[in-house]
Amino acid sequence: MGQPDQPTVNILMVDDVEANLLSLEAILEPLGQRLVRAQSGTEALRQLLHDDFAVILLDVRMPDMNGFEAAAMIRSRPRSRSTPIIFLTGTEKSDDAMFEGYSAGAVDYLMKPAVPAVLRSKVEVFIELAASRIALERQVREREQAALELQRLNELLGDRNTALASANQELDAFCASVSHDLRTPLSQILGFAQLLDMTSGNRLNDTDRLHLQRIQTIGQHMTQMVSDFLTFARLGHTPLQRGQVDMDALVRQVIEEQTQGAQVLQGQSTRHVDWAISSLPNVEGDRHMLAHVWSNLISNALKYSRQSLPPRIVINGVAEQDECVYWVTDNGVGFDAQYAHKLFAAFSRLHAGTAFEGIGIGLSSVKRIVLKHGGRVWAESETGRGATFYFALPSVMTGNGSGVETGAAAGPGAGAGTGAVTAMAGGAALQATSNWDCEPASSR
Repeated sequence: MGQPDQPTVNILMVDDVEANLLSLEAILEPLGQRLVRAQSGTEALRQLLHDDFAVILLDVRMPDMNGFEAAAMIRSRPRSRSTPIIFLTGTEKSDDAMFEGYSAGAVDYLMKPAVPAVLRSKVEVFIELAASRIALERQVREREQAALELQRLNELLGDRNTALASANQELDAFCASVSHDLRTPLSQILGFAQLLDMTSGNRLNDTDRLHLQRIQTIGQHMTQMVSDFLTFARLGHTPLQRGQVDMDALVRQVIEEQTQGAQVLQGQSTRHVDWAISSLPNVEGDRHMLAHVWSNLISNALKYSRQSLPPRIVINGVAEQDECVYWVTDNGVGFDAQYAHKLFAAFSRLHAGTAFEGIGIGLSSVKRIVLKHGGRVWAESETGRGATFYFALPSVMTGNGSGVETGAAAGPGAGAGTGAVTAMAGGAALQATSNWDCEPASSR
């Protein structure tokens, strides 16, 4: 009997005697399939025009067209060429008759009256074969439809990716254009403010001089913002200039530049900062872009730890099996970890602009550069207990310049003490003194 999840198939019974058809129905009804009657070869051929059958039970002797002739006609039609035929005969089987039946395409030859159990078992085999074929054809159709749907979705995704890339390019071009166009009026404002200070500064009262200083300070801040906008816009379409990067030298260069920049721009005494800089593994990447990453992370750490006494910055890195991981830890105000997902979004800020300067694109630029290198970024923090910002880059080329692949294997909090810090890397000692004095030259 057919399984509950098995498709129902058709069985064609051909006999010119009504009693024989009733007998076949009684035998085959327990199989639970659709039983179709035909009382002549012509009627059987007509049924085959409309339906497919799992098996045909065909009487040999019929008045208008005998079973052999009907079988030959059935075999001549492409649709029913492979349909199994079981001949039923009420006369004694002879070798000639059996040969003629098998030559006509029969798969079996049974005597009437057929033994019910034998007939059912033979028919059931063909039912299972037909059900399996139907199920297979259904699976093929479903997979073809799924493949077509997948192809359609891929084409749609490709179109949307193309549109998104085009929109991003237009947005980058727009940001670059706006940033570039803003520079001219800002330069004029600052120029006229400086000219006014030079020519009329001694004639201004204290309040007027304060207003003039505020104009200059705000103008310089706006100039830095425009520069950050322009840098952020250029990241989207600037190709990578890959090469081996000495991360130790790069970090120290960035700190030196920020120190000098802070002293020149702010014109005030800088404060003492305790640095803990471990040996960093080298990596393959774009040196200029990676300098931008370090600049933003270090500036960020300095800015948010400037209220600490003293500010303490830890810079560390380690070469793992397939990537180099770097991190910058500070002892600043930190942030609520539940909002960490907003840190690297453009123009997103977790602190008020009145407390900490910035427009919220520094960390977004970091993420953009690191992803462009095929890496990843993340951050950890607790409010009031500092923060650690990580980035990882594929370790295509590693080494610390002395043939040793791994840098210091210390964790994020290692070497966070004050004063001079010594970090061991591959047997070589790196002295990181704490006499670097600086204020952040840029902000997040």
